[in-house]
Amino acid sequence: MEKVDRRVRRTRALLGQALRDLIVTKPYETITIQDITDQADLNRATFYLHYASKEELLMGSLEQEFDSLVEQMEAEKNGRPLWENPATIRIIFEYVAENAALFKVLLGPQGQGYVMYRVLDYIAQVDEEELQEAFGKNALPIPDAILARHFTGALFALVSWWLEQDMPYSPTYMAETIQQLCMMGVMPVLADAGVN
Repeated sequence: MEKVDRRVRRTRALLGQALRDLIVTKPYETITIQDITDQADLNRATFYLHYASKEELLMGSLEQEFDSLVEQMEAEKNGRPLWENPATIRIIFEYVAENAALFKVLLGPQGQGYVMYRVLDYIAQVDEEELQEAFGKNALPIPDAILARHFTGALFALVSWWLEQDMPYSPTYMAETIQQLCMMGVMPVLADAGVN
């Protein structure tokens, strides 16, 4: 039974890598299932045994990688919630830097709305679970879902800008900056600069 599971994982990994490789070389909307299976050296029937569409393949592939990222972030938490620990956020920036070509396409002006919605929703759900674990479900004055999406939106905006600018700051700097902005807001930063 494990042999079948391993084969399924291998096939899905091949298809996911094929699509990610294609995304950085040609426009996403022009990529066909045939392109993906040719790149992976598999047949179309194999694709449809695992996925109904290229969007489903992309999200499945990314979610698997995000699950691995969440595990890495959990290991870095040191008892501190995600939003208080720039080391955990740095992992996201490092991952994006390692996969910059792919994320420039996904997060850039020509990015795919469906894919981006799913990526942001995934991150927001992780954030929401963190809030509930730390404070209890909707125990804060602002609903957990709103707080989680605020952080996710800020993270998305900064990652997108960072990529467009060819990553002018280190992942550590970006992680510390977003953590500071999300924890304290913009007003204390402006106050430190003498703005009233």
